[in-house]
Amino acid sequence: MLGRGPGSTVDPVEPVPEPLRFYGSVSETDTLEWAWVEGELERAGTYWVVTRGDGHPHPRPVWGVWSERTLLLSIGSPVIARALQADPLVTVHLESGTDVVIVEGRATEPCADAGILAQYNEKYDWGYTIDEYGPLTTITPSAVLAWRSTDWAGRGGFASSGRFRLA
Repeated sequence: MLGRGPGSTVDPVEPVPEPLRFYGSVSETDTLEWAWVEGELERAGTYWVVTRGDGHPHPRPVWGVWSERTLLLSIGSPVIARALQADPLVTVHLESGTDVVIVEGRATEPCADAGILAQYNEKYDWGYTIDEYGPLTTITPSAVLAWRSTDWAGRGGFASSGRFRLA
């Protein structure tokens, strides 16, 4: 497999922290640690995928795994698969609106790596097979944005934030 990610011969890209902008200004919050962001991506049960293309955005919840700084998703939807073929740029976010993680990236090569499928099956207590569901969709991140709010619904502002470039 070429490129970055599971089974590749290229090491994962080290995240480069950059200032996150809120409402046009650079955030003055404490810097969010990459380890927290990566932990959230690993533990997430649902990843919300938004593709670009004709019409309005249509977020879709899917299952997946985070491995070697790559997101591998079981897209399932032929509509999303067609949208990704037409324009591979994608945004994926996790469920929380107060502990936020957003991945911006590109759908790249499909993944049929047995180790990744085993990781997926263990995480979800599932029996995902390539024959039944097809390969997972590889999302190669270019940036990850994240922040933690100080209270419920984020009304008290932001406690910490970060933007990480991975390209």
